[in-house]
Amino acid sequence: MSIVAISPNRINHIRRGEDMMNESPERARGLFLIIDRRNDKGLTHWVDELERRNIPAVIMVDEYMVDRFCDLVREISQRGFEIGCSYNENPFWDEAYDRQYEIMSRIKEKVDLCINKSMRIFGSKYFAYDENTLQIADKLGIDYVMARGTAGARAVVYKAEEYRAKIISVSNVPSKELGTGSLCDESLWCRGETPEGFRQILFDLKEDRIILVAQTHLSGVKLNWWNIYQEFLDTDIIRWQSIEEFATEPIVLPNARIPINRRADYRIPHPKVPLEEEPDFPFE
Repeated sequence: MSIVAISPNRINHIRRGEDMMNESPERARGLFLIIDRRNDKGLTHWVDELERRNIPAVIMVDEYMVDRFCDLVREISQRGFEIGCSYNENPFWDEAYDRQYEIMSRIKEKVDLCINKSMRIFGSKYFAYDENTLQIADKLGIDYVMARGTAGARAVVYKAEEYRAKIISVSNVPSKELGTGSLCDESLWCRGETPEGFRQILFDLKEDRIILVAQTHLSGVKLNWWNIYQEFLDTDIIRWQSIEEFATEPIVLPNARIPINRRADYRIPHPKVPLEEEPDFPFE
């Protein structure tokens, strides 16, 4: 792997992170989430890096990866990473129960067979869910349902009194040009943010719990976005946890009182720099 020089900017951010740790010995809690977008090179790159840093993470794959790269998915599971599955065709807001059940049961069966253990995490497009999703999750033995952010950049774990599955509500941050969305490279890229804008958002975080998302087709293979994650991880200001650790002590409410964020202003991407113009990571 090629070595990329550490810029003065990166050194300053590392020092800033060290200063923050000196000021506050209790680091913020974080969950690292990788979403694979059918890019095995980017997926491998991220898994190797997280393993090198000893950071636990949830790896969200889709049916395509399970069908075509099952050996890779199984290997990642065997290396200790939690495997979940994303259904990226459409969001599950108000989707019929039978349709959701067919999709979720089919996906779970495939993942279970691939990794030889039970898939415990599910998310639909935009991390959309409704009460049907929770009912089906309980029926299939899915422990966690991914949800859009409901408390700004602070990640929140909810549990409906009526259901067993926990709801993982991700960090939600604004962009300058196109509304709010996940603390995620692709989400911010779609909303017209640059790597520099992403850096500013990351280093301005003040919440005690965050979920940081990375997508394999962007930061996994594109140099400028990759480097921003490295700058942030180098600071060691976040105490990265497994999903079990992160989801302890959820907020328990009647389901009708759990907030749902249905806002997704970037369904049509408006990137400042097209993906093909982003410089690639210099893989050997």
